Amino acid sequence: MDHRRQGGFALAAALLALLAISGIAAAGFLRSNTDYRINQNHRAAVHAFYVADAARSSFMGRGRVRLDTVAYAFSEGNADVWLSPLLAVDDSSTLYRLFSTGEHDAANGGRALRQLGSIILHKVAGFAVNAAFTAPNGLSKNGTAGTLDGNDGSPIGSCSVAQSENLAGLAVPPGGNLTVIGGKGKGGQTGNDFLGNPPVDSTSTSAQMLADTGIDWQGLLDGSFAQADYTYSSDGWPNFSTGVASDEWPLILVDTGSLQLEDWMSGRGTIVLQGNAIATGDFNWDGLILVGGQYTSNGIQDVDGAVITGLNELLGASNIPPSNLGNGTWTYQYDACNVLNALKGIGWPVEEPGTWVEIM
Repeated sequence: MDHRRQGGFALAAALLALLAISGIAAAGFLRSNTDYRINQNHRAAVHAFYVADAARSSFMGRGRVRLDTVAYAFSEGNADVWLSPLLAVDDSSTLYRLFSTGEHDAANGGRALRQLGSIILHKVAGFAVNAAFTAPNGLSKNGTAGTLDGNDGSPIGSCSVAQSENLAGLAVPPGGNLTVIGGKGKGGQTGNDFLGNPPVDSTSTSAQMLADTGIDWQGLLDGSFAQADYTYSSDGWPNFSTGVASDEWPLILVDTGSLQLEDWMSGRGTIVLQGNAIATGDFNWDGLILVGGQYTSNGIQDVDGAVITGLNELLGASNIPPSNLGNGTWTYQYDACNVLNALKGIGWPVEEPGTWVEIM
């Protein structure tokens, strides 16, 4: 027998065995790598799911509805939440479709996306307005200029409640709590100073007047009723020219005591101010101004909505000075549509049972 041929055969057999073993090892490695990638992708998808769900919960926990996209950042990834209007149920309720998309970067360089959805019902805050200007601690008015008008200034058809009701121009408690110096009409209570149905309502005590509004003043101040979109001490005043969406009526909490409202602060929404308010210059506002203490006005203000003062009385405060509308060509005009939009900004969302679904 030729030993050289036997040696050659053995070498070839060994090489084939090595190739087979290498193939098996490579296949095992590829399978292991594939299993690893599948496992990583699954883990990333699970993390993305939890990120989307956490963002959805955080959005609902705000107690507010915003139509712009709200971004959330978590240690496991980022998420965006937004709403799509579905149906206006009535003047105080609207159905929305909520979308929450979460993403997580996998260890293998990939990215997982998961999207959740649900139907939510948004209800308007149940506050009531009883006049263009409510002064439960009385009012002093100086000069012949200026108007408090409770006739609805919203144009017909501009919203569902436009021109549905006219209110008093001014609400004060009985017993001489209105002082007018140089008014246009007899005693300053008729003519063009005060307009509405009636021009001046003095039938309720200050306690009754504030109770009738239904305002949860403590809940607005501490955020338990509704979280503010802007808190003055930390966020400053919102820029309505560039920083606030055109359809947003923000809730602004002034937590720094009293505040002077100036021209550049003009805007829309709801101001919640625990201290005193001093409106100066050409300050203009659409919506609600809620003041815990005294309201003072000097200048050329134009407020289309409603002002309620003396709300700290709901917290037990006493001896709040009367509000003072000084000299100037100011106008405080009740506007039902602006009030409704402001109340929508304070309203809260409720998820409809059985509507939660995973979209992708």
